[in-house]
Amino acid sequence: HRPVLPPDIVPREKLISRWEEMRKRPVTLISAPAGYGKSTLACLMTEACDCPHSWLSVDEEENDLHTFLIHIVAAIEESFPGACDVTRTLMQDAEPAPASDLGRHLVNDLFNIQSPFILVLDDFHKIREEAVHELMSVLMNHPPQNLHLILLTRRDFPLLTSKLRGRGQINEIGVADLYFSVDETASFLKHALGRSIDAKRLETIQEALEGW
Repeated sequence: HRPVLPPDIVPREKLISRWEEMRKRPVTLISAPAGYGKSTLACLMTEACDCPHSWLSVDEEENDLHTFLIHIVAAIEESFPGACDVTRTLMQDAEPAPASDLGRHLVNDLFNIQSPFILVLDDFHKIREEAVHELMSVLMNHPPQNLHLILLTRRDFPLLTSKLRGRGQINEIGVADLYFSVDETASFLKHALGRSIDAKRLETIQEALEGW
């Protein structure tokens, strides 16, 4: 499930507007170290969009292809009960299908979902299993038109993203993008301190902290 945002969160209006303009691209990659607000931004994105979303917070146990796919399907079924029936059937076979085959069937199942939707994979950097990366490569290189995938990670995965970059099909949000603007810093400080900060002090704070 998507994390619950606190009521006093600073809205990231410029980033959200930029994302909405580029949302026709099938993938958004948000890459930055821990604590930079990746999950918060993704929550704001899904709130700003009027379409359904599915959210999977990845953990170490998802380094198993079967477990990863079970949890992906479960997350999608939260919004679309009964979706991904072919993929689910294949997962029950005694002889597991190769990751590439499972990826193709997953793509087809997702394509059959009638409405546009968002799939968020949080903490994707925890995935090291090659079979899971192979499955994701199929999904990212043949994305259904109704799907927008948001990957939150502490590091980039060039083997997964290089083709998308070459085709101009990926939005990238990095460390520099996640820094607060002057207006966002002012908004945060006003709420934290209960009063506005004069422009000179605000400029000093912004310069010293570089928006962080």
